[in-house]
Amino acid sequence: MAFTEIANFITSKNFKAILDYCQKQEIESKNIDLIKSYYGVYLFSYLINNDVINAKHLWKRIPNDLKQSNQQLKNIYTIIKAISQTNPTITYTSLSVNNIGEDYTPFITTLKENFQQRTFELISNAYSSITVNDCCSYLGISPEDTIEFTTSKGWEHDKASNTLKPTPIQKQLSGLPSGNQQIRSLTNYVLFLEKST
Repeated sequence: MAFTEIANFITSKNFKAILDYCQKQEIESKNIDLIKSYYGVYLFSYLINNDVINAKHLWKRIPNDLKQSNQQLKNIYTIIKAISQTNPTITYTSLSVNNIGEDYTPFITTLKENFQQRTFELISNAYSSITVNDCCSYLGISPEDTIEFTTSKGWEHDKASNTLKPTPIQKQLSGLPSGNQQIRSLTNYVLFLEKST
């Protein structure tokens, strides 16, 4: 297996730890060859963690000669562009082991699953009705698999019109306050401090 330094993280699918490792290597490592060998992993880790912006910034930091000579990196950049342009068809086509290489299989599989899940959640909350064919292109699976997958998630399939009726997904609220709540809390704290003095 390639990427021996992070093999345990790959096995456990701890892509946040892989991202942390790559960031640390970029900042602290003196071994340029090691850093060069991890750029693909680094880019995938950003994408898996749903951070397209930082993946684009990393792409700009990669030396031009390496970007020009490394076909795997070019193919990964195609995925970055497809995701940032919200083009699921090109994204799924680009997420092929043949385009990138066997060493990246766990990254490709996880990114495809994550992208598909995020897209499914967006469709669930954005559409009141969608054709099976449109849903197929968004999810990157066949019409039969789309119907099976979506109905297992509570969607309704109208055979006559070949449309799906999504069920909105309720986001679980985290224990963290929203931006407005944080500002209100901070304002109250500052006012309290001013009254105390």
